[in-house]
Amino acid sequence: MESSVSIATSSTGMSDMHTDCVDVLLEELSVFQFRNFAQAELHFHQPFVCFLGANGSGKTNLLDAIHYLTFCKSYFNPADSQNILRGFDESALHGQWKRAEQTEVISCAIRKNLKKVFKRNHKEYDRLADHIGLLPAVMITPYDIDLIYEGSEIRRKFIDASISQVSRVYLENLMAYNQALVQRNNLIKQMNERGIWLTENLEPWDYQLEKHGSVVAEFRSEFIRSFQPIFNQIYKEISGGKEESAILHDCDHQPGSFAGFLERMRERDRQAGRTTAGIHRDELKFELDGFPIKKFASQGQQKSFLIALKLAQLLYLRQELKVNPILLLDDLYDKVDESRVSRLLQWLFVMKPGQVFITDTHLHRIPALLHNASIPHEVFEVNNATVARLT
Repeated sequence: MESSVSIATSSTGMSDMHTDCVDVLLEELSVFQFRNFAQAELHFHQPFVCFLGANGSGKTNLLDAIHYLTFCKSYFNPADSQNILRGFDESALHGQWKRAEQTEVISCAIRKNLKKVFKRNHKEYDRLADHIGLLPAVMITPYDIDLIYEGSEIRRKFIDASISQVSRVYLENLMAYNQALVQRNNLIKQMNERGIWLTENLEPWDYQLEKHGSVVAEFRSEFIRSFQPIFNQIYKEISGGKEESAILHDCDHQPGSFAGFLERMRERDRQAGRTTAGIHRDELKFELDGFPIKKFASQGQQKSFLIALKLAQLLYLRQELKVNPILLLDDLYDKVDESRVSRLLQWLFVMKPGQVFITDTHLHRIPALLHNASIPHEVFEVNNATVARLT
């Protein structure tokens, strides 16, 4: 049962959500010694921006530069030093956004063997976490297939990226939990190596994990409750109502019942040499008609599911933040035919995210679709890490 990636623009019932939301528009982007770019200066004036050029030219790297300035990290490579142009020791990114009537200038300096520096309006952040959520964004790439085929960690990161942009409380508790988890695992390893197992030594870390984990668990459960209807509605339109979609939150605990939970797991932890239960083991399960999408869905159904997942993330952020997020669409034609791309672009134009950046290997097909749909746009050709505006 093959599904299409067509999206009806008239039946979402959500197109009026943007009317009371703040727009986020990137006006200027400066890239210096980042990935394969020596230097590039770009200015944007339209809600839809196309980066067009051959594979390997640098299109995706421009999207990643924007992602870096919104999330303080690369979408593709978490090692900051590996994002510096080969042969150099430093890199810099600079972006100027218009958020409502305010101008936000975000700068990032990356140097090998040094802590990266982020600045907002020329003032350095004390903590990078304080930047998350200021400029909400969603990225869709062919690599999103990993959400289906890779381990549970990447699906937890999808939840974390969604909620962290909405709630500082969530991000703070998640960070504190992860720090305590590292300490607890190190302690378990040390006690096993020494052959001395003192359970009372785990109590302070159990308390920290239970304290912060219960908050994270409650947020995640509420996220699924809010997110599921948005996702279901979008997927229904994508698939033509042919299948029933589901996102299931699978965890080995219940929100509000963390007390004593880790204590009961201590013997299992001792044998495994690590903390074997908690929110760091949460799983998202994707299903169609009650069957795992990984095993039973076609390639087209999987692509439809992933697009719906990311578009639902965009609408969730808009709903919670009252801000129109930026959307980064990498290699839009990957496993999607032209008619479906056309309907997707129309849907986006109706939904009006803050700004849409699109990459494609063909110089004409996306601009032609945008032109025929009377959607305001601008086009840049990327060729061997140089960028030129096309008329």
